[in-house]
Amino acid sequence: MPISNAITLGRQHYWGTIRAIAKVTLLEGVRTRLPGLVLVLLGVSVTLALFAGSLAVMEVREIQAAVLGLFLRLGGVLVMVLFVLTAQVREFHDKGVDLVLSLPIPRAGYFFGRLLGFSIIALMVAIVFAGTTLFFAPVFQGMLWGVSLFFELLLVTTLSLLCLLTFNQVPAAFSMVMAVYLLARTVAILQWVGEGPIMPKGVITVWLMNRFIDGLAFVLPALDRFTRSDWLVYGDGGWGDLLFVMVQGSIYWALLSAAALIDLYRKNF
Repeated sequence: MPISNAITLGRQHYWGTIRAIAKVTLLEGVRTRLPGLVLVLLGVSVTLALFAGSLAVMEVREIQAAVLGLFLRLGGVLVMVLFVLTAQVREFHDKGVDLVLSLPIPRAGYFFGRLLGFSIIALMVAIVFAGTTLFFAPVFQGMLWGVSLFFELLLVTTLSLLCLLTFNQVPAAFSMVMAVYLLARTVAILQWVGEGPIMPKGVITVWLMNRFIDGLAFVLPALDRFTRSDWLVYGDGGWGDLLFVMVQGSIYWALLSAAALIDLYRKNF
């Protein structure tokens, strides 16, 4: 067989493996309570937004959009993190990983297959949530918010896989994911407070604390610029925001995937 044909067959087998594992992951998401949980979350968020709007005297639509965007973003993150962690732990306990890796399948193929399946689920969640925001916000801003939400869910999904491969337990992995997520969301505020007028100047401990926070801000993704509610409220999101989200989201996704692959190849199944 010519070398080019062998390479083609190898690539077809590799991508076929990824597609098969992704399909199984999608079926797992459909057959569990995930769709119902997403619908419940959607209903609760819309109800809270309408309730908040009914209490407002002015700027009713703006308040509804802000409340809806906040709860949908936080709810989407929590749903995806919990689903990824529980699905992967179930896979480990059922020895599904051992069975798959006992076949002539590279570990990278298994990892990217699972990640592709989880990513498609995250895309569906982002589409449903973004479609709901269009009732309260301009079309472009809702689409921008939805694309940003997808990249945010993609990052927390990959981070969840990395933490689970590292800690092997749901509580520890969930705590680490949420700690990193909340820190990435609030590190800009910590920088602002550290450099604010209320902080003493010329104190070495304050200077060291500020440099430590700056280091965290350099390492962590700027999630405070992802999926912003003010896009839905004021309509001030633009193409620059979309470019930033896509570029930074892709870079951190690649870094997290590489770290998770290193952990996966180091494990003994």
